[in-house]
Amino acid sequence: MEDNPAWYKTWFDTPFYHTLYQDRNIAEAQSFLKELIKEIPILPSHSILDIACGRGRHALFLSELGYDVTGIDLSPNSIAYAQQEAKNKALNASFGVHDMRTGLNTQVDIVLNLFTSIGYFDDLQDNTRAIQAFYDNLVPGGVAVIDFLHVSQIQKHLVSDEVVTKGSIEFTLKRSFKNDWIKKDISFSHEGKAYTFTERVRGLTRIDFEKICSAVGFHITKVFGNYSLKPFNAETAERLILVLQK
Repeated sequence: MEDNPAWYKTWFDTPFYHTLYQDRNIAEAQSFLKELIKEIPILPSHSILDIACGRGRHALFLSELGYDVTGIDLSPNSIAYAQQEAKNKALNASFGVHDMRTGLNTQVDIVLNLFTSIGYFDDLQDNTRAIQAFYDNLVPGGVAVIDFLHVSQIQKHLVSDEVVTKGSIEFTLKRSFKNDWIKKDISFSHEGKAYTFTERVRGLTRIDFEKICSAVGFHITKVFGNYSLKPFNAETAERLILVLQK
C-alpha cells in the first residue's frame, strides 16, 4: 500500500465521494450520449471503451442501448459497483480496474473519457501518457471523445466557500484556482470522525489539449461547448468536448 497515494486513488474510492455527488444529472448524461451517438456517429457494430468510468453511469447506459462496452477505472469500489449493476440488469458490459496512463491489450472503435476525468496528475506528462493510451486503444480510424471542464467558465463562476448537506453529512467546500490548478478542499464529519479530502484538476485549455493530441497523433475533428453539442465558443461554452480521430 502506498504511503502517500494520490488524491484520486483515495477520494474516488470512498462512499463519501458518491454521497457528495449523488445528485448528478443522469438524464443530462444520457441525453448527451444520445446526441454523441448521432453526431460521431457511433454505429451498432462499434465497440466502446469508457476510460475512468467511475460507477459506470455512461457505460451501463450505452450497454442498455445494445453497444459492446468495456469500462475501466482506478477505483476498485466503483468497478465492483458497476460489475454488480451490469449483473443485476443482465447487461453485456465488462468492467475492470486499470490505470488510464497505460493501454489495454485490445483495440476498440470508440474511446470515451467523460465528465472531467483527466488532468489529475502532478506530472504534466502523465496527461500525454493517458491520451497516448487513448490513441493506442483505438483501431485505425477510431474516434476518442474527451469531455473536460472549460477553464474560463470555472474562473468566472468559482464559488470559493460553500456548505452543502447530502444525506446526513454536511460538507464544507473551499474552492480556489491557483498556479493552473483548480482545487476543492472538502471537509466533513461522519459518525464522530473528521475527514478531509482534496480534489485537484489541472486547468487544461483548448490549446493545451491541441498540443497534446497533436503530439500523440490525434486529429481534432470537432469541438463542442456543451452537452447539447453546440459548437465551442470560448466566451460562452460550458464544457470543452473534443472529438479526436486516430
